[in-house]
Amino acid sequence: MKDLWFFLKLFKPHSAWLAGGIALSLLTAFASIALLTLSGWFISASAIAGLIALDGNTLIFNYMLPAAQIRTLAITRTLGRYGERIVTHEATFRVLAGIRSWFFRQLVPLAPGRLSTMRSGDLLSRMTADIDALDALYLRLLAPAVVAAVGITAVTVFLAFYAPVISLTTGLMLVIASVWVPWIFNRLGSAGAEEIVVLAANFRIRQLDMIQGLADLIANQAYGRFSDKLVQFSDLMISIQRRNNRLSAISSAFTLLLSQITLLMALMLAAVAFKDGLLSGTDSAVVVFCVIAAFELVTPLPQALQMLGKTQKAARRIRQVTEMPPTITPAAQPLALPGCYDLQLNEVSFRYPDQQERVLKNISLVIPQGGKIAIVGPSGSGKTTLLQLLMRYYDPEQGSVLLAGQDIRQFDADELMSCFGVLSQRSQLFAATIRENLLIARPDASLAELNAAVKAAGLENFIGYLPEGLETWVGESGVKVSGGEARRIALARLYLKNAPVLILDEPTEGLDRDTERDVFTALANFSKDKTVVMVTHREAGLGLVDVVYSMEQGVLREL
Repeated sequence: MKDLWFFLKLFKPHSAWLAGGIALSLLTAFASIALLTLSGWFISASAIAGLIALDGNTLIFNYMLPAAQIRTLAITRTLGRYGERIVTHEATFRVLAGIRSWFFRQLVPLAPGRLSTMRSGDLLSRMTADIDALDALYLRLLAPAVVAAVGITAVTVFLAFYAPVISLTTGLMLVIASVWVPWIFNRLGSAGAEEIVVLAANFRIRQLDMIQGLADLIANQAYGRFSDKLVQFSDLMISIQRRNNRLSAISSAFTLLLSQITLLMALMLAAVAFKDGLLSGTDSAVVVFCVIAAFELVTPLPQALQMLGKTQKAARRIRQVTEMPPTITPAAQPLALPGCYDLQLNEVSFRYPDQQERVLKNISLVIPQGGKIAIVGPSGSGKTTLLQLLMRYYDPEQGSVLLAGQDIRQFDADELMSCFGVLSQRSQLFAATIRENLLIARPDASLAELNAAVKAAGLENFIGYLPEGLETWVGESGVKVSGGEARRIALARLYLKNAPVLILDEPTEGLDRDTERDVFTALANFSKDKTVVMVTHREAGLGLVDVVYSMEQGVLREL
């Protein structure tokens, strides 16, 4: 329950909406119970009055007042139910929006180092489905439990004024129906509910993998095998869901059985009380109809508690991500960024948390401001890891990384990123327009600055041919533009940021020879007064730098 309690604390900013929803739920529940109870009394009183009139005796019976009260209660119940749905759902949406904002804030310190170890489909499932599952925490657990607790107490007290024995009996049966039955079915259904969460997450991961790799699956005639695996997941989920639905049906039937047993007991006790002159005929009707209506308070609880395991599992999966330790420790009192950008690595060694072997081994390197170096070597030799240490995606296990003579751990990580402009083979294009993709680097850039960046990146002719120009939609991950055009857009974004240190990680990987030459020509013009650190395993572009280093198995040496 500690996972659910943790998220309940996040509900506090929306407590007014949550309390309003519960208040309307209570109003609706009391109106419903009062409506049935008063209706039973009214029908019984009218019948008794009619029987007395047939005997020749007159009876003054004011049927206008209870009739008006019944209409009022009916209208109150209807309006209350409508208001309850609006307010409780509005409260839920606000809570979920708040949790999503909180979740994204917790992710920021984990990016990119820690999040790179997670599968994107799994992270997406936690962001969406698992957070959505928390709606049950208020709608199906908290609000119904509060309404049931307050309602059972009120009904028991109300019945005590008429028949204490019936009050105690009804209260006991209501407690059994609201506590014992939900507890039993929660124990029976929690394992299946938790398993559904995990299976659904794996199902979404496989769906995402299939969509992203659909072309390769078809080309390798593997679509059928992957599809069959997905069907197996689906069949297993359906089987578990069917078992959970069976438990839900049994719990509802058991609650109904308890209500009928309670009604039978109330009828018998009311008959005895009537015979002994302790209850009048109309009071007997009040008691019986109140007992009938009271079980509406506990009907939702068994099914809700049965799915408690699903909500707990979803909450646990969300917390597992947010409680992951970041790969860097923020500076307690960060220093202001210096005015120069000399970079230095002193005896730096590093290994990833899940690996035994060191990726970098005693690296020492000096890059003066304006210096231009390239690091070549085979894939997996540690080149990209060195770049990540320079930008402080990770902190070194041993040694230090210095900027202008100061350890970069003394600077604010976000401010430090303003020193670096990055161009890699995986520069992300977002599902937006070309203009919006460029403005990521500088949101306040003017049209003249955008046009200058476009021209410097060699995009002028391409954009000139587009009917919508800079407003052209590039599609998800830039699917509507070619690889070369996507790299030029990323290059224009690099120009627009205009950072003093350029980090180039395989900047022309996957490009044809002509596009590669154009990109390096543009980079040479742009980087004349900037520091350049380029990682590559190709000879093209080495004319851009002054010094070339080789990286092999985490060891750096100058060529």
